[in-house]
Amino acid sequence: MKYLFHLLMVSFFFNAIQAQVVDERLTLSTPTGDLKGTLVLPVHGKHFNLVILQPGSGPTDRNGNNPLGVKANSYRLLAEALAKNNIATLLMDKRGIAASALAAKSEADLRFDDYINDLVSWTEMMRKDKRIKKITLAGHSEGSLVAMVAAQKIPVENYISISGISQPIENIISWQIAQQAPKLAPIVDSMFNRLKNGEKLDSVPPFLFSVLRPSVQPYMASWMKYNPCEEIKKLSLPVLILQGTTDIQVKEEEAVKLQQCNPKTTLKIIPGMNHILKQAPEDRTQNIQTYSNENLPVMAELVTAITEFLK
Repeated sequence: MKYLFHLLMVSFFFNAIQAQVVDERLTLSTPTGDLKGTLVLPVHGKHFNLVILQPGSGPTDRNGNNPLGVKANSYRLLAEALAKNNIATLLMDKRGIAASALAAKSEADLRFDDYINDLVSWTEMMRKDKRIKKITLAGHSEGSLVAMVAAQKIPVENYISISGISQPIENIISWQIAQQAPKLAPIVDSMFNRLKNGEKLDSVPPFLFSVLRPSVQPYMASWMKYNPCEEIKKLSLPVLILQGTTDIQVKEEEAVKLQQCNPKTTLKIIPGMNHILKQAPEDRTQNIQTYSNENLPVMAELVTAITEFLK
């Protein structure tokens, strides 16, 4: 009998751990196809603050993973951690990615504004959910700018930038290439200037083909319209800027500069946090190893910073 009681207690605690969040699958219909998302809700309570999390660049899905080697589950882990603090999170697949693949536009037709408009539509949809008290738009990496502009287009209570940049994207790409091949910097700057002036680049050097091939040029041109430093000045709502010190993709000074662009914002630097929101050393090899470790939790300081900001 005692043995049976012990088994029942173990089963009870295991199920309690498993049931710390409730998932609801959501669909947002658009003219070009359905977008898919997951609403991660706390188990207890009837009304919640909601964070809508815009994913980063590339084929990053709603959980923070992508087929290019990132299997860290960062967004999902963050949502589960926030749920323990009675905060709901909407995770979504961008158009053309994962479960939203059928909503894809052709590479030549996709624009940066498509992501902004999709986020606005998700927000409008969640505004109709009577369980939601306040909505915060949050964006990670490239998603920082997407959410920043979306927050200007629809009323929300807060905005959070996570690993976001302060400069136009062409400056970042030029800097990255210059670090590896300084002699190529003038060529890169020239091509971006031509694209900014409305020229079509018929001939693109191999080292720039991934970001400036003909079919991607319209997307890059639409992205270059937005300067994060100028866009954050337009926000009058509460803003939290989060950045890790061991991020090998976005430098800490980007967050500092972003905060300086709008001094009314709040800046939180998290020691030891890398680009995928996990504890990592500065050593590049060891840092990248965390990108495929889904068992490593997101930084507790990140969860605390968001929770305190919202409450």
